Amino acid sequence: MLTTSNQSFLEPDSGGTPARDVQPDDRADAWDYRMAPAPPLPPSITTVFGSMKRSGRFSVLPQLHLTTAFGELKLDLREALFPEKHVLLVADSLCASVEVHLPEGVTVEDRSVAMFSSQKVSPESEEHGPVIHLDGWSVFSDVKFVTE
Repeated sequence: MLTTSNQSFLEPDSGGTPARDVQPDDRADAWDYRMAPAPPLPPSITTVFGSMKRSGRFSVLPQLHLTTAFGELKLDLREALFPEKHVLLVADSLCASVEVHLPEGVTVEDRSVAMFSSQKVSPESEEHGPVIHLDGWSVFSDVKFVTE
Protein backbone atom coordinates (compact mmCIF):
# COMPACT_ATOMS: atom_id res chain seq x y z
CA MET A 1 0.00 0.00 0.00
CA LEU A 2 1.29 3.48 -0.84
CA THR A 3 0.21 6.50 1.16
CA THR A 4 -0.20 9.81 -0.62
CA SER A 5 0.71 12.00 2.35
CA ASN A 6 4.33 10.94 2.84
CA GLN A 7 4.86 8.63 -0.16
CA SER A 8 6.34 5.86 2.00
CA PHE A 9 5.84 2.19 1.37
CA LEU A 10 3.95 0.32 4.05
CA GLU A 11 4.31 -3.30 4.99
CA PRO A 12 1.25 -5.18 3.69
CA ASP A 13 0.11 -6.83 6.95
CA SER A 14 1.70 -4.49 9.46
CA GLY A 15 -1.25 -2.29 10.21
CA GLY A 16 0.33 0.76 8.57
CA THR A 17 3.88 0.58 9.90
CA PRO A 18 6.50 1.71 7.41
CA ALA A 19 8.60 -0.93 5.70
CA ARG A 20 12.33 -0.92 6.39
CA ASP A 21 14.72 -0.19 3.57
CA VAL A 22 15.22 -3.35 1.55
CA GLN A 23 18.82 -4.15 0.76
CA PRO A 24 19.67 -6.34 -2.25
CA ASP A 25 21.12 -9.02 0.04
CA ASP A 26 17.88 -9.15 2.08
CA ARG A 27 15.79 -10.34 -0.85
CA ALA A 28 15.56 -14.04 -1.55
CA ASP A 29 15.27 -13.36 -5.27
CA ALA A 30 18.31 -11.05 -5.50
CA TRP A 31 20.05 -11.71 -8.80
CA ASP A 32 23.75 -11.88 -9.42
CA TYR A 33 25.26 -9.51 -12.00
CA ARG A 34 27.48 -12.28 -13.36
CA MET A 35 24.47 -14.53 -13.99
CA ALA A 36 22.39 -11.93 -15.86
CA PRO A 37 22.24 -12.29 -19.64
CA ALA A 38 24.63 -9.98 -21.47
CA PRO A 39 23.48 -8.00 -24.50
CA PRO A 40 25.15 -9.08 -27.74
CA LEU A 41 27.90 -7.01 -29.29
CA PRO A 42 26.86 -5.80 -32.76
CA PRO A 43 28.17 -8.04 -35.57
CA SER A 44 29.91 -5.08 -37.22
CA ILE A 45 31.64 -2.03 -35.74
CA THR A 46 32.76 0.70 -38.15
CA THR A 47 34.69 3.90 -37.48
CA VAL A 48 35.56 6.43 -40.20
CA PHE A 49 37.34 9.70 -39.32
CA GLY A 50 36.44 9.22 -35.68
CA SER A 51 37.10 7.47 -32.41
CA MET A 52 35.06 4.68 -30.88
CA LYS A 53 35.52 2.88 -27.57
CA ARG A 54 33.48 -0.11 -26.47
CA SER A 55 33.86 -1.83 -23.13
CA GLY A 56 31.72 -3.59 -20.60
CA ARG A 57 29.87 -6.82 -20.30
CA PHE A 58 28.39 -8.18 -23.50
CA SER A 59 28.34 -11.45 -25.41
CA VAL A 60 30.50 -11.87 -28.48
CA LEU A 61 28.80 -13.28 -31.56
CA PRO A 62 30.50 -16.09 -33.54
CA GLN A 63 31.50 -13.57 -36.22
CA LEU A 64 32.61 -9.97 -35.61
CA HIS A 65 33.77 -7.46 -38.22
CA LEU A 66 35.79 -4.37 -37.23
CA THR A 67 36.38 -1.68 -39.87
CA THR A 68 38.39 1.45 -39.16
CA ALA A 69 39.59 4.15 -41.56
CA PHE A 70 41.45 7.30 -40.49
CA GLY A 71 40.31 6.79 -36.93
CA GLU A 72 40.68 4.91 -33.69
CA LEU A 73 38.83 1.85 -32.43
CA LYS A 74 39.30 0.48 -28.92
CA LEU A 75 37.42 -2.66 -27.96
CA ASP A 76 37.73 -4.09 -24.45
CA LEU A 77 36.62 -7.74 -24.31
CA ARG A 78 37.97 -8.46 -20.80
CA GLU A 79 34.44 -8.64 -19.34
CA ALA A 80 32.84 -10.16 -22.44
CA LEU A 81 31.16 -13.53 -22.56
CA PHE A 82 32.04 -15.97 -25.34
CA PRO A 83 29.03 -18.29 -25.85
CA GLU A 84 30.84 -20.01 -28.73
CA LYS A 85 34.34 -21.45 -28.37
CA HIS A 86 35.44 -20.23 -31.84
CA VAL A 87 35.01 -16.62 -32.97
CA LEU A 88 35.93 -15.26 -36.40
CA LEU A 89 37.09 -11.68 -35.99
CA VAL A 90 37.76 -9.77 -39.21
CA ALA A 91 39.67 -6.51 -38.65
CA ASP A 92 40.19 -4.17 -41.61
CA SER A 93 42.00 -0.89 -41.06
CA LEU A 94 43.33 1.93 -43.24
CA CYS A 95 45.47 4.67 -41.65
CA ALA A 96 43.98 3.79 -38.29
CA SER A 97 44.60 2.52 -34.79
CA VAL A 98 42.85 -0.65 -33.61
CA GLU A 99 43.30 -1.90 -30.07
CA VAL A 100 41.51 -4.96 -28.70
CA HIS A 101 42.01 -6.05 -25.08
CA LEU A 102 41.38 -9.76 -24.62
CA PRO A 103 40.60 -11.69 -21.42
CA GLU A 104 43.08 -14.18 -20.06
CA GLY A 105 42.84 -17.65 -21.54
CA VAL A 106 41.94 -16.54 -25.08
CA THR A 107 43.93 -18.03 -27.96
CA VAL A 108 44.43 -15.88 -31.06
CA GLU A 109 45.14 -17.50 -34.41
CA ASP A 110 46.39 -14.68 -36.64
CA ARG A 111 45.74 -14.99 -40.39
CA SER A 112 45.62 -11.26 -41.12
CA VAL A 113 47.73 -9.28 -43.61
CA ALA A 114 49.67 -6.15 -42.63
CA MET A 115 51.19 -3.72 -45.14
CA PHE A 116 53.13 -0.69 -43.84
CA SER A 117 51.56 -1.42 -40.47
CA SER A 118 52.56 -2.19 -36.93
CA GLN A 119 50.81 -5.30 -35.72
CA LYS A 120 51.01 -6.84 -32.25
CA VAL A 121 49.10 -10.00 -31.49
CA SER A 122 49.75 -11.73 -28.19
CA PRO A 123 48.35 -15.23 -28.53
CA GLU A 124 47.83 -16.99 -25.22
CA SER A 125 47.23 -20.65 -25.49
CA GLU A 126 44.79 -22.22 -23.09
CA GLU A 127 43.31 -25.55 -23.88
CA HIS A 128 39.72 -24.81 -22.88
CA GLY A 129 39.48 -21.06 -23.52
CA PRO A 130 37.88 -19.30 -26.46
CA VAL A 131 39.73 -19.21 -29.80
CA ILE A 132 39.71 -16.04 -31.90
CA HIS A 133 40.51 -16.56 -35.57
CA LEU A 134 41.85 -13.16 -36.61
CA ASP A 135 41.48 -12.32 -40.29
CA GLY A 136 41.52 -9.10 -42.31
CA TRP A 137 44.05 -6.51 -43.45
CA SER A 138 45.75 -3.36 -42.25
CA VAL A 139 47.45 -0.64 -44.30
CA PHE A 140 49.36 2.24 -42.61
CA SER A 141 47.81 1.23 -39.30
CA ASP A 142 48.65 0.27 -35.74
CA VAL A 143 46.87 -2.95 -34.75
CA LYS A 144 47.07 -4.53 -31.27
CA PHE A 145 45.34 -7.62 -29.93
CA VAL A 146 46.69 -7.98 -26.40
CA THR A 147 45.97 -9.94 -23.24
CA GLU A 148 46.48 -8.04 -20.01
